[in-house]
Amino acid sequence: MLVSFSFANFKSFRDETKLSLEPVIKQKDLLYSILHTHVGKEDCQGLCSSVFYGPNASGKSNVICALHVFKTVTFSF
Repeated sequence: MLVSFSFANFKSFRDETKLSLEPVIKQKDLLYSILHTHVGKEDCQGLCSSVFYGPNASGKSNVICALHVFKTVTFSF
């Protein structure tokens, strides 16, 4: 489960950018959208999904591309 992802110097992102999938529970009715898993003795929580939105040419596709590069590099070994 991916909980946090950060990258820098990639396409249109010069500074470090962090994508966090850690839940911030503000509404009690949205507990169905949180995944629970155990890693060792710790209980980890993460969001089931996320949404990227913003104006055109703001870098939304570049975030997806950075995740794809991470996946390709990680699973190629």
